[in-house]
Amino acid sequence: MRVSTVPKEAVKHVWGDVEELLKKSVEDTSRGKINILDVLDGILRDVYVLWVVLDEEDNMVAAITTRIATYPRRRAMVLDFVGGSKLHKWKDTVIETIGRFAKENDCQHLEGYGRKGWERALRGNGFYSEYIAYRMEL
Repeated sequence: MRVSTVPKEAVKHVWGDVEELLKKSVEDTSRGKINILDVLDGILRDVYVLWVVLDEEDNMVAAITTRIATYPRRRAMVLDFVGGSKLHKWKDTVIETIGRFAKENDCQHLEGYGRKGWERALRGNGFYSEYIAYRMEL
């Protein structure tokens, strides 16, 4: 498995595949706050960095967006949206690759948002649940 960022100039060439991979993640985690076209706009405006995972035959099996969050006392590399298949084959490589990128950008930690099931998937990689968010519609 290979993990790579996608240059902004190439996003339009891969967007069809990326959209299919990320759409459910965006819908499930944003709950109407943003949609997949907002993610595309964010990539094109340098809010997000787009990453893809390719298998041995160069088929795209996953897509991920990251961004840097600057807090008053530290910086974090945020994994906002993750979608794809064969997680067990690429998860460790993605964490290692994005972790290296985060360190190169002066980030002190990785953080991510997602459904409760991610806790089980990431526990062995040193991630832990930091908090649970609640929401009430008005």
